[in-house]
Amino acid sequence: MNFEFSIPSLPETPQCSPNQLIQLAKNLPDATISIPSVDKVLQAIEQGKADLVSNLDWIYCIHAKPQWDRQNIDQFYKTSAAIWKVAISNSWLQHQLLWRLALYYGDRQEHILAQSLVESFDVFANSDLTSQFLPVKIIRALRTTQAGRELAKISCEKRVNRTGLLNNIREYLPVWIPLFTDFIEEITPYFTTISSPNYQQVNWLLVCLDEMSDIQQIKAVNYLLTNVSNNIATNHSLLVDWLRKNYRNGENWYKLSDPARQKLRDWIGGINYGDFQKLVNLILNRLDLQNFESNRLCSRRDFWANYSNRFERLRILLPKTSQIAIGYQVQDDVDLLEDDGSDSTEICIFDFGEWFVVEFFRGRGSETRLFPKNSRNEQILFGESTLSVKRIRCLGGDKHDHVFIWQFFCRQWLANKGVNPNPGTEPYTNPTANKLQQRENRLEGWKREIEYLEREARAYV
Repeated sequence: MNFEFSIPSLPETPQCSPNQLIQLAKNLPDATISIPSVDKVLQAIEQGKADLVSNLDWIYCIHAKPQWDRQNIDQFYKTSAAIWKVAISNSWLQHQLLWRLALYYGDRQEHILAQSLVESFDVFANSDLTSQFLPVKIIRALRTTQAGRELAKISCEKRVNRTGLLNNIREYLPVWIPLFTDFIEEITPYFTTISSPNYQQVNWLLVCLDEMSDIQQIKAVNYLLTNVSNNIATNHSLLVDWLRKNYRNGENWYKLSDPARQKLRDWIGGINYGDFQKLVNLILNRLDLQNFESNRLCSRRDFWANYSNRFERLRILLPKTSQIAIGYQVQDDVDLLEDDGSDSTEICIFDFGEWFVVEFFRGRGSETRLFPKNSRNEQILFGESTLSVKRIRCLGGDKHDHVFIWQFFCRQWLANKGVNPNPGTEPYTNPTANKLQQRENRLEGWKREIEYLEREARAYV
């Protein structure tokens, strides 16, 4: 079978003439296309007309400067210094240069900027108008061998954490470069170089620690505890309180190294013993005590100094008369002791980890009591707002005297409970037979007195 196809007819191609376009072109004014060049920019600078250089010309100049330098070896530094001088009063240009300089140092993008512009940066950085400019300080830090440490120093001076610092410079510098992320690990090493940090610097450290990831923070705290001097802990309870809250209990405690854990124990104990010592000294200075009472308090203060690293918590209970005399000189964990007719005495309650130690300062009895650390005792001794001498004596517990040469026997008594003095504490010399006899004679009277006071307390409660 044969098929025949017919070819469709197409419309004729229109005959167009460009006459109108040509005529339009003839009527246009003459235009000269300006091609950017480094020489054009440098000429404008030399003529004092840098403010007439367009942004496009500046971009081209910065981009083409490396090649221009290779062709003009004798002029490359002088011309780059001239460009930096213009940047002092040209915020747009300084942004372009500083951004690239940060990439050069911080991201090793050495092709991003002519070497002559890198080397002449100090012309800009040393100007009185720009030397204190934060991005300038940042770039100065980036070009050092310890860039992370220097960035941490700047962060400390500005009292901002890493996020705060980056927020202050993100308009001027590329904040994604690795050094801006990594310098957070230099926060604690830098802090430990400060010989006597003030409150603001300690607070800065804590803000930075709070910003860190768990892994970064554990590493930072380990470094802090094993490298910073003890006097910092003594002078800054804020730091110790933060460490106690975040690391003394819970799983973080076990993530610390053994030396770090021991240091934290020492710090916490030192702070709390310091409060105890301060209280004793205030009582000695503010209250009208008899000599035997003063001597008794001094001996307590000196004895417990040997256990300073065991003081995990401290609660102070004062009778009304002592509170009035001492005023607000001791503020932390101080409560009013309820008057129950007992002899006037101050009481300190120590948390020694597995044991609570209750120390009666004055009056009849004037004993030390030891209670196992359980939820009931903790609730009463550290939780109840109102306590009295008789209420505490009614709790019972093991008790120890403060009769003649009591220190020797009290240390043994505590050691039998697993409460040992600080490492390196000198042992007491063994008492002579004569001293032992004197103690025994006085001890009988103390025992009778304590039995009477406990009966009185039970009857009252």
